[in-house]
Amino acid sequence: MKVGDLVKYIGSDAMYRDRIGVVAKLYGAIDERIDSALVHFAELKGKGRDGFRFEDNNNGLHPMALFEIKTLTSES
Repeated sequence: MKVGDLVKYIGSDAMYRDRIGVVAKLYGAIDERIDSALVHFAELKGKGRDGFRFEDNNNGLHPMALFEIKTLTSES
């Protein structure tokens, strides 16, 4: 997975179920190991996890664990 990939939410949270988004940033939630992504969901700006734990609130970026999202596009 990389920045710019199109992803689908496959986790259990009903708000995000079957939503499509774009990976904006990859990061490690606990250490340097990449295990999370900030995903832009255009329809969910200011809702759900938008702004959770980050300085920029209501920017459409939602923190997701990598196991919650599935890559739909990727140029290897």
